[in-house]
Amino acid sequence: MGLLAEQAAPSWVPVVAFAVPAVIVLAVLIPALRLRGRAGRARRAQRDRRQAGSTTLGSAEAIRDPSEYSVDALLKALAVRPEDHGPTADGMPHDEGWAGTMLGLRSRMSAASEVLEPHVHWGTRAGRQVFIRMGPDEKIEGGTTMLSNRHIRCITVLRVGAPAFDVVSEGGELRVSDDSPTEIRGVIEPLKADEVTWSDARIAGGAKGIVAARAAIDGTAGSWVYDLWLCERIAEALGLPPLKPARIGPAWKVPYGLGKSLEPDRERG
Repeated sequence: MGLLAEQAAPSWVPVVAFAVPAVIVLAVLIPALRLRGRAGRARRAQRDRRQAGSTTLGSAEAIRDPSEYSVDALLKALAVRPEDHGPTADGMPHDEGWAGTMLGLRSRMSAASEVLEPHVHWGTRAGRQVFIRMGPDEKIEGGTTMLSNRHIRCITVLRVGAPAFDVVSEGGELRVSDDSPTEIRGVIEPLKADEVTWSDARIAGGAKGIVAARAAIDGTAGSWVYDLWLCERIAEALGLPPLKPARIGPAWKVPYGLGKSLEPDRERG
């Protein structure tokens, strides 16, 4: 027993003992550094773009590519009301949903501190129902634990009758699926590839409307504004008819399963 106890540990044991925590640290650190770099690039790009002060309220129809506009400028271009943080008509000292108010939408801005709950804007614009949710998606909503940022997303829905199509962003370049209609290509292909504007956005169309979704933590606060512009642009360019009004609100479920999944349902006709 004494001889066995005195035998040296295999030479690989210290290496493994060091390597395991080092790998864990790198697995956490590398994505964090990438996200930080991405956020920095996004902030710099937003500063260099056209700002709200030089943008006309409600001028979105004249915009052919939103990548030259900051989020605040594009929001103003899409807006039907000027920016106003309150007090509100119902007596609240501050309008937490001021961005939705600018767009003519209602809002529910979550104040939950323990339960995962999204911020939501909803209503009607130009006769078409709009639904926007930001934060935990339907899969983790109502829970109390968030293990990753995978299900923290911005989701924008425009309720129009659309053909089935798919668009995904690859390095900021929007790519149209091979089976999408030619008319969709005519809207998407002229748009400049830009990581800050389109991030990891994906857009799916079908009989239940157009849905755009992306990570909420993509380095650009309010990036859903670009998605709303694109959804409305597609609807205008293709002359898509509004769907019959539905009862939408904070609890409304996103079509095609995109409220829970990163991939839409196959059946969308």
